[in-house]
Amino acid sequence: MSVTVEALSIAIGGKPIAADVNLDIADGERVGLIGSSGSGKSMISKAMLGLLPLNATVSGSVILGETQVIGASERELADLRGRYVGTVFQNPAASLNPVMTVAQQIGLPLKLHYDLTKAERAERVARMLGKVGLSADAANKYPHELSGGQQQRVGIATALITSPRFIIADEPTTALDSITQRQIVDLLTALVDDAGASMLFITHDFSVLARATTRCYVLESGRIVDSGVTAEVLADPQTPESKRLVSAARSLTLRSVDLHSTKEDSHEQ
Repeated sequence: MSVTVEALSIAIGGKPIAADVNLDIADGERVGLIGSSGSGKSMISKAMLGLLPLNATVSGSVILGETQVIGASERELADLRGRYVGTVFQNPAASLNPVMTVAQQIGLPLKLHYDLTKAERAERVARMLGKVGLSADAANKYPHELSGGQQQRVGIATALITSPRFIIADEPTTALDSITQRQIVDLLTALVDDAGASMLFITHDFSVLARATTRCYVLESGRIVDSGVTAEVLADPQTPESKRLVSAARSLTLRSVDLHSTKEDSHEQ
C-alpha cells in the first residue's frame, strides 16, 4: 500500500505538535521516521490511523492507498485499521490485553474483520505463531507469562494476522535489550517483505533504523529536517538534528552492528 502525507499539521489543545509534514512511502517500501522523544513521531502515526485525541486539530492530507484519512468517518477508519493497516506498538506489555490468551489476542483481528469459523481462525493463528517463532505451547499462555521479546512477537503476529498492506511500527524495540532488538527488527522486516507490504518504522535510534529501513525522514520539533537513503543519511548527516541522532546511535544500541552496513550486507557476510 502506498502512503502520501502532504502538509500535515497537528495541534493538541492549541499546542503545535507537527507542522507541514510531507512524506511518502511506495508500495512495498520500508521507510523510517526518526526523531528525538517529543518530536511528534507518534502523533503523526496516530494521524495516519485516525486516532488523534479529541482535542486535536489537524489539517493537510493523509492518503493510505486510495483512502483519505483526514475527515474520514469512523466506520471507514475502523475498516481500514486491522484489515489493511496493522500496528506494532512500543510497549507490548501495555498494548496486549492481560486477560486474553495469546491465541485470543492474535485471533481477535480475524474475528472482527472476517467471517471465519473458530477452526479456521485457530488454524491461521497456529500458522502465524510459527512465522513469528513462537511454539504452539504459547497459544494458551497470557502476556505476563512471556518474556518481553515473546510479547513483541505476539504483537507482530497480531498486527500481521490479517495480511495488512501497510504496517506502522511505532518504536517496537525500545523496551528490549540489544540482542532481542536485532531479532525483532529482522523478524519484522522479513515478514513485511514476505507479505509484500509497506512499512513506516518509527524510532529515535539510527542504528535500529539502519537495520529496518531503506529510506528515512528526520523529524525535529514536528518538522521534517532531513531525508534520504537511510545508509547515506547515517554516513553523512546534513543537519545538526541528524548529526546528533547519528552520534547517539554510534554509542548506544546495537553496538555490535556496523552502522554503515545494511541488513543485506550482514546477510552476505
